[in-house]
Amino acid sequence: MLLRRLLLSLALAVVVSAPAQANLLDTWHEVQADLAAGDAAGARSGLSTLQEEAAELEIRRMPGFASALVTWAEAHPGADGEAMLRIAKELDPELPSSRFLAARWSAEKGASVTALKERVAGWVALFKFEPNRSMVSGWLTMWLVFSFVAAIITFMAALTVRFLRGMVYDARALGGKIFQPANAWVLAIVLILLPLFAALGPMWLGVYLFVMSWVYFGPALRIWAVAVCLLLALAVPILAWVEHEVLRTEDLAERVSTMLDERLSDFSTLGEFSELALELEDGADYHRLFGELLRMHGEPLLAKVEFQKATLLDPTDSQPLLFVANLALEEGNTKRAIQHFTQALEIDAQNAFAYHNLSLAFDLSRRFQEGDEARARARAIAGRGVAQEGLRGLDPRVRYPHLGSEDVQQFVEGLNPDQMALVTGAPPSLDPVKRLASPLSLIFIVGVVVGLALLFSRLKWFPAARECGKCGKVYRLESGFGESAVYCSQCVSVFMKRDVVSIEQQTAKMNQIRRWESMTSWLRRITGFLIPGCPGLLDGKVVRGFLTGVLAWFFLTGALVWIPLFVPRIEPLAATRPLEVVLFVLLGLTALQSGLSAWNRR
Repeated sequence: MLLRRLLLSLALAVVVSAPAQANLLDTWHEVQADLAAGDAAGARSGLSTLQEEAAELEIRRMPGFASALVTWAEAHPGADGEAMLRIAKELDPELPSSRFLAARWSAEKGASVTALKERVAGWVALFKFEPNRSMVSGWLTMWLVFSFVAAIITFMAALTVRFLRGMVYDARALGGKIFQPANAWVLAIVLILLPLFAALGPMWLGVYLFVMSWVYFGPALRIWAVAVCLLLALAVPILAWVEHEVLRTEDLAERVSTMLDERLSDFSTLGEFSELALELEDGADYHRLFGELLRMHGEPLLAKVEFQKATLLDPTDSQPLLFVANLALEEGNTKRAIQHFTQALEIDAQNAFAYHNLSLAFDLSRRFQEGDEARARARAIAGRGVAQEGLRGLDPRVRYPHLGSEDVQQFVEGLNPDQMALVTGAPPSLDPVKRLASPLSLIFIVGVVVGLALLFSRLKWFPAARECGKCGKVYRLESGFGESAVYCSQCVSVFMKRDVVSIEQQTAKMNQIRRWESMTSWLRRITGFLIPGCPGLLDGKVVRGFLTGVLAWFFLTGALVWIPLFVPRIEPLAATRPLEVVLFVLLGLTALQSGLSAWNRR
């Protein structure tokens, strides 16, 4: 309790006695006032001051200010707008909206090459920009998952229709063996529509018919069928994982790490981090990080309070003392700075930053011999590059240690579970695992079990019917005399026993074969264009055919749904029409390749 009172009184004393100083936010308010009054020249002067202050604090990116300038520039096209857009690029070179606005203006002026470069740079920045990262990751993940699922369902339906004749024929043949021929069709209808008779619904029927068709597949296609059913069973948990992990916004610890690593100004995150002061008031690491965030946002007096709190909470850490000493040195209080540097070196005798800054404090106090000795000690520890290492202060000769994501990670690891939830968010939910019991997942899990049971039992006791390689007739090897593994008995008679078959029968059979070949060829060609990859899948080129189908759905849904509907929500200035055209062209090329491949085969 005594320590808390001491910290509180220290904070009040410093805050009350602190004189008003210019900082980034004050300068930005002046810029805003000039822009609201239409004084572009005054705004440019204020922005120049803002950039100078940022350079003194080694802040390299200010996305909030840059985004506001882009918004103003969009509403004020012309020389003033272009000037503000150029400054916005300087404030944050990675802001995507400035690139897209520059691309739009370049296209309007007829500078197509420049517009293309800016547009490409904008799309690259869109994927790299930290605030957009979670949204872009979720958008791409959902797009890819939807493409996979759509391709799988399309191929499942196509394969079911393709082998439906065989399923009906086998069901009728089984009915003929069990019952009288007159009742064979009744059993066939019951077997084919069994889920409907069990009141399970059309989705169960679709999966049931698909798994019944596995016996007609080749080995590679059977492996694919089992794999995609398992994948669809995991679709709901995968989407739940995407919702919990990919679509979540960056937690506070990640945003603070980004600010420190990228030297990025973010007043919103700074304010959110400051709200943790009551819960984390006893944490030295928290005050050290908060002090550096305040310092880099132009609040040295408030930063000094936080560093002093850190020194009181952890007297064995030399780093907060170094920050306090540096701030005292920048204030011109060399006596206090020397005192704090000396205390820091008593804790850590190998602190090169402390020796380097101590040498400057001695020089300013005209104690040159001691300054030379401290400078030599700094060089002995860290070499001649110590003067360029770390971060510069308001006085460019003062060097600060660089706090980054490693320090944030150390801070997080020292928190208890309740405190960690404030900084990193709630722990991952087990909800995705529970969703394996969802109705959609159960349909495909049960489908895999039933499908494998049907497949193994039919391969052993009731093999699949065959389709004649010439006329397409469905037959069973045990159903009559003369069938082969490739041709039905009629084709065997016509082509193998010509002497005992009349010319009329041969002619009729040839006409039937020509009709069948013509119909199947056209169906195959049309399917190749309308369902890219399906002919390849049926030919045994499973991986190639499936990937072709996924790409087709990826291009189609991207051009129709994901690009026009979701990109403007992430970045309103992004030009989506050219990308939509590119996706349509890629879709056309994919369909053309699949169609031509099917066209050249029977």
